[in-house]
Amino acid sequence: MQPSLFRTLICLIALILARPALAQKYVCMESNKGEWCFELLRSAAPNTVNNFLRYVNAGDYTNNLIHRSVRGFVIQGGGFGIDQSGLLGVTRNYGTVVNEYRRSNLRGTVAMAKLGGDPNSASNQWFINLGDNSGNLDNQNGGFTVFAEVVHGLDVIDRIAGFRIGNLTGILGSGFNEVPVDIPASATTVARSDLVIIARAYATDLLPGQTIAPYHCSVAVPNESLTELCSGEVAFPVNVQNVGSYEGTLQLVTSNPMVFAIKPGSLKPIASLPAVHATYNPATLELTIPSVRAGASFYFNVKLKLTNVAAQQFTLQSFTQP
Repeated sequence: MQPSLFRTLICLIALILARPALAQKYVCMESNKGEWCFELLRSAAPNTVNNFLRYVNAGDYTNNLIHRSVRGFVIQGGGFGIDQSGLLGVTRNYGTVVNEYRRSNLRGTVAMAKLGGDPNSASNQWFINLGDNSGNLDNQNGGFTVFAEVVHGLDVIDRIAGFRIGNLTGILGSGFNEVPVDIPASATTVARSDLVIIARAYATDLLPGQTIAPYHCSVAVPNESLTELCSGEVAFPVNVQNVGSYEGTLQLVTSNPMVFAIKPGSLKPIASLPAVHATYNPATLELTIPSVRAGASFYFNVKLKLTNVAAQQFTLQSFTQP
């Protein structure tokens, strides 16, 4: 590898690590009652979108509870988590965001919840408008900031909105008197599985069911590269010779020499590979990624070698540039 190119790549990595990753187009939420996805409206509410993504990317909406449902009005989440034992916790709070009301609260839009009489009090809680609430929410408390719109799974949202409304103040505490619960009218008890719980929220460039997978975090043009170095991580699909197809993520460990480790839990089997994918040869311990973007630069035929089997660490060997 040419020393000058190596130094250039290290400088690009340092620059990328020093700034947050570019935001993606959608946020999807997987719940025990189905999945839905928001399209983020950056042009309408850039600061609110960034605030929301901070919670998403930090995993703060994992095991998050949809804690409020008002028929024909909203369903609301973001503020509370609930673990496997049913213990309730409060979502971490990064502070408030300045109100950015520009879009009407129409059916399917997503807006930030806030305190009464304080337009700039939104933090971690959000809600989905079940109907046209423009006449109400656009005209009070400075207007409620719409920052996203449901573009996948609105049927799931409507089904949740049809669940029985439970008064769970005796179980969860005050303020939980409008919790959607998936139980029949005759039921008298509520289990954790009856609640609507978000198992995972994640940012993505693709909606569920879309088949072209760029495997990157913020490349503007689909398929312009296989993957992108983003916040010290590189995610890609890979064929392990004579073993099978997987998707995985490498995390940067050190920059000189450049060493990556497999991100714990990221290596998962996939049914089929995209036309462009990485390859790993167990005999030579070599991993080859066809293309990686770092900042504005592209690197091709990126080769890494498994140099620490116990720690699952790969050391960069070579790459080429046009």
